[in-house]
Formats: sequence, structure tokens, C-alpha cells
Amino acid sequence: MESERLIIRWMLPEDEDAFVEGTADKELRVNYGLPAEMDTDFARRIFQRFCAVSNSYSIVEKDTGTMVGFMLDVPPELPEDIMGMLPEKGRTLTYATFTPYQRRGYMYEALQAVTSYRLEKMDYIHCGHYEENIPSRNLLRKLGFREFSTHKFAGRDVIDEVLLRK
Repeated sequence: MESERLIIRWMLPEDEDAFVEGTADKELRVNYGLPAEMDTDFARRIFQRFCAVSNSYSIVEKDTGTMVGFMLDVPPELPEDIMGMLPEKGRTLTYATFTPYQRRGYMYEALQAVTSYRLEKMDYIHCGHYEENIPSRNLLRKLGFREFSTHKFAGRDVIDEVLLRK
């Protein structure tokens, strides 16, 4: 998939160093739900797990070939009562923009491309963000997502946002 400035492609083994460097920022890890204290070896193991997911994407600048973030496109894993509020066919997108590339509109472009593609086959797209992650909330709202529930994950409040197929 592509946007104006980005290529959204499968995560590849050669992306590992960029992933490890990109996830070195503690605030990014906390906002994504990764351990706040994470050494390089642990980051490499997380990368390997992400690569094993069939729909894990690297978000890459077209002009430079630089990995600026990542996205996972996975089946929803939500509490049963929340799943009962959603149509049958949907996906969950989780995403992160590496700190040096934040506030440039990259994730807006990437999510716009992926949600357009996925909503051709799915009834909804779900994204969750921690309550205190206001930039993520604002991004999702700009894309048309709406809050539909809240649940706890690892002792933190997660706001569930959904984008329904029209």
C-alpha cells in the first residue's frame, strides 16, 4: 500500500535495526504498551514476534527508504462484552510512529491507506489507545473513528475507537 509520502509494506528482517532504534524511546514504548524498561535484546525479540504476525507492516518514507513507524493488523482481542457490540467482521490496528517522525502526518496517511483497503472486506476497524494518549485519540477522530467503549489492559484504561464501513 502507498500514500503520498509513504510505502506501507510487510515488515522485513532488514527492518530490525530501525525498529530497535525507533522503540528505544521510553514514552513511545509506554504509549504502545511495551515495557517501559526494555533492552536491545528484548526489542529484537519483540520485533521477531511482530514479523511472525502475517499483517505486520513497516511504514517507510518513499524518498529516503527510512522506516518511520510500524503497524499491526490483527484479529480483535477484546473483552467478550465489547465484542458483542461490534459487527462480525473486523480488524484491530495497532500502530506507532517513531519519535523523530511524529507530528508530520505520517500515521494519518498510513492509517488512511490501510483503513480504506481493509474496509473493502471488513465491517469495522478497531483501534485502542490509552486514555492519556491524546495525540492518538485526536488522530483517530480525524480519520472518522468514534469512541465506543473502555476497558482495562495491564491496569490502564484503554479507549476503544471504531470506524464502521459505510
